[in-house]
Amino acid sequence: MQSTVLVYIPCHTDFADGLNQVSILRDDFKTYISNLDSRFDNLYVVISINSYTPSAEELALADELCDEVINYGQTLLADVNISQGFLCSLRINPGIFWLLSTNDNLLPDSLSRVLRAFDSDQEIDLVVGNSNFESKMYRESNMKNINGLISGVIYNTQNLKNYFNVASFFPWTGWSHLAVIESAMNGNEGLTVLPIPQELLYTQTNRAMELNGSIYAHSFTGDMIQKFLFSADKSKRKKSLRAFVRKNFYRAHLYSVRDSKEHEMNVMVNPNHYLSWNSLLAESLLKANTPISYVFYKISKKIPFEMLLGNSLFRRIQSRL
Repeated sequence: MQSTVLVYIPCHTDFADGLNQVSILRDDFKTYISNLDSRFDNLYVVISINSYTPSAEELALADELCDEVINYGQTLLADVNISQGFLCSLRINPGIFWLLSTNDNLLPDSLSRVLRAFDSDQEIDLVVGNSNFESKMYRESNMKNINGLISGVIYNTQNLKNYFNVASFFPWTGWSHLAVIESAMNGNEGLTVLPIPQELLYTQTNRAMELNGSIYAHSFTGDMIQKFLFSADKSKRKKSLRAFVRKNFYRAHLYSVRDSKEHEMNVMVNPNHYLSWNSLLAESLLKANTPISYVFYKISKKIPFEMLLGNSLFRRIQSRL
């Protein structure tokens, strides 16, 4: 099915937004295949529902719009659902795979723009939404230049599928998709990337800062842990921890508020303190490997730096970290 494009959309209470994404994709793909030079001839859309019970009417519409509707109901949480997209891609074996968030509002020609990029050269491993680089193919070996949003990377499945199983081992960090990319980058000594300005693909939904702090608390410390795990040796692991604290200390309070409240740690999967053990693991790594950074991090957790984000002096300091 190398001529198939798979789009996997994980969603929950934003299920209606997911269906709107599907409608945009369908219309755009019709425009794309009207070009005689188009390489892909089949759009296969999977929408996967977690932490939400859709109505019969919603499911009927989903069945009409999508090729597959996977309904986990209330029994699955978001990061596992995201990582399942890579297993879905292994099963369907498409030419191109896009893991698409409902938080990123597609522009009408996003899909056709991406597919034309892959049409131009089959050696492209990733199309990446990145406004800081010229839209020209190049070899990338630095994860810092890869878009961290799930929608910000589109995969050449045939080139990268041997690394898709990695996603199943990293949903708990909140960054299973980046684990796939970093594994592929390490295994291939770099990846062939074509950047497209992000603003030509989608616009982002803005959330209140406090809500971000609650929803993504596990991803904040999960990022620290994953960077540590992917570092090549002891020296680089310590360096990764120090760099994380230096660049993110002003976020520590925001992302620690949720888990500062008492809760039952033995209730392992609960949306109210989702993956809170990441904070324990992250601080243990800091304490064992770089005690000075650990002390600085613990102090930073007590200070609500997020209250200063509107201050111009603080923003200048932040930009130099």
